[in-house]
Amino acid sequence: MKLFKRLTAFTLIELLVVISIIAILASLALPAVTGALARGQQTQTLSNMKQLHLVTQQMALDSSVSGDTNIGWPGDMPSPGWNTWATNVVPGYMATNDFAKMVSAPGVTAPLNTTPAGLTAGTKSGRAIILYNVSETNDTTTVLFSTSNFTNNTSGGTAPAAAALPYGDKGFIVFRKGGDGAVLKSGQAGKTNIVGGFSGTAY
Repeated sequence: MKLFKRLTAFTLIELLVVISIIAILASLALPAVTGALARGQQTQTLSNMKQLHLVTQQMALDSSVSGDTNIGWPGDMPSPGWNTWATNVVPGYMATNDFAKMVSAPGVTAPLNTTPAGLTAGTKSGRAIILYNVSETNDTTTVLFSTSNFTNNTSGGTAPAAAALPYGDKGFIVFRKGGDGAVLKSGQAGKTNIVGGFSGTAY
């Protein structure tokens, strides 16, 4: 007696069900993956600010030891501003390429010079980091750096716009004179006790 093997295969309905389930699971996982990627990028920017803080702090120490008034905290330099600070950082304390990486972020590319222009609306070239006019006399909680999507004002900042580079309204980063920084959500922008104080001018 001959036995016939029955060929088994997925039906079209079964395939469509499996594909639908995979599509649903992928759509649920995508926000988590995107969020984790953004958090990783923000952590990298925070690390970059830490490096820039160490360099600035070293300049301040060198200034106090040597008496050189051309270096130090940004607010203590002659003609305080981004250009004065950056041209002291490079090449005295950091290589040009390294500095360009430090002041860049996802979607924002700083050119290979020590004084990249501030980031303006609609552009992706410039610096992703804002420098504040911090001096030796400022408290350690005073903000030294923030990302460009954070806007400083007298109340301590406004919530970043969704389209603001580098991170839109997903969050912003602040780094304080004392050497601590944080990745904050846009809703925390106006909370000075979390963000820190401001010395006034932003560059």
